[in-house]
Formats: sequence, structure tokens, C-alpha cells
Amino acid sequence: MQHIIPAILETNAVDLAKKLKVLAKNTQWVHIDVMDGLFVQETSVSLSALEKLGEAFDYEIHLMVRDPASYLALCQAILAKRVIFHIEGIKDPELVFQEMQKYPFERGIALNPKTQVPAIKKWQRQIDALLLMGVHPGRQGQEFIPMVLEKLRALRMFSPDILLGVDGGIGQDTIEKVFEAGADYAVVGSGIWKHRDPVAALRKLEAMVQ
Repeated sequence: MQHIIPAILETNAVDLAKKLKVLAKNTQWVHIDVMDGLFVQETSVSLSALEKLGEAFDYEIHLMVRDPASYLALCQAILAKRVIFHIEGIKDPELVFQEMQKYPFERGIALNPKTQVPAIKKWQRQIDALLLMGVHPGRQGQEFIPMVLEKLRALRMFSPDILLGVDGGIGQDTIEKVFEAGADYAVVGSGIWKHRDPVAALRKLEAMVQ
């Protein structure tokens, strides 16, 4: 079933807590962006903040970091349901997968807009999900890059069983396009949070794809 996952990208625990409270009882899944200032220039609030908040969600953790393996134990501590990392800039993704096998959460790869599909062929059988970036990682509010739709269609055709997500630039003008191209889910950040009533904005997007 196609669905929408709200995304949170915050630099402090207070704002993270406020957004989680808004989403409480309004969504099952929440996508948390984690940035270390190395893989991308920006930084985000530490995952340890989620341990203290105690909100009940299925967390998808998006690691935009240089050393994803060092975050996995903390991902397990917050009971993450799915952990996704970027293969770009990592010397040996195989080591990350070996470390991931110690934990029960789903494993996923995120691909930047310019990264081509063959880059993940070697690890395709080791992942549960593939997240295509619709924008360049690091900042919310960017415009969707249309060429990502072609990548999505190709993956849907040649990998019919893999869980496919799209993250970035998703709003009322793009939501239907990404699902028509074959996405199983869409991650939406500013497309929700820029509105005065984020929950109403989420419901409107959900209604467009049901």
C-alpha cells in the first residue's frame, strides 16, 4: 500500500519534541534525518534525543553521515524500524551491512540524484528498502529533480519486489507523479511543515494518493 511518511529535520531536541507531539496519533511512521556535518555540511539533533522523548512511532532513520556503522547501536536503542544510509562517500559499504546484520531493523540504501542505479546492484539482495533522493541531501525546501522519476521507473521495472521510497521535494505538485512512477512511499518534510496546520497538510496529500 502506498503511503506518506512525515520527515523531521531539526537541530535541537526542543523542536524535535514539538514536531513529534504534533504527529502523535496522526501517523505510524516518522522519518528522522541525521546529519553529521561531514557527509553534508549541515548538522542535526542527536539521535539520543529520541531516547528521552518516548514517543511511540515506527522510526525510519536516514543517516546522511560519513560513518553510518557508528550510529547503528543507537538506532537499535531507540527501536528504529528501518535504517537507511548513503553509499556515496563510504569506502566499504559491505562493512556497514555486516554491522547491520547484528540488529533486527530493516536495512536500506539512499541514493543521491546523480548516483546511478548500477551503484547498488552489488548489495541489492542485502537491502529491504531503497530511498531515492528527489533533491540533493542536506536541506529541506528544495525543488524536486524530475530526472529522479526515470530512475524510479527503471528500478520498479527491474526490482519489482524491493520497497521503494522517494525523499525530498515532495508536495501537492509532485506527490502523484512519484507514486505513478512506482514509489511505495514518499517522505515529506517541508511539504507538511511549511503549512500552519501540518496534520491537515498531511491529510490532504494522503487524500491525493488514496
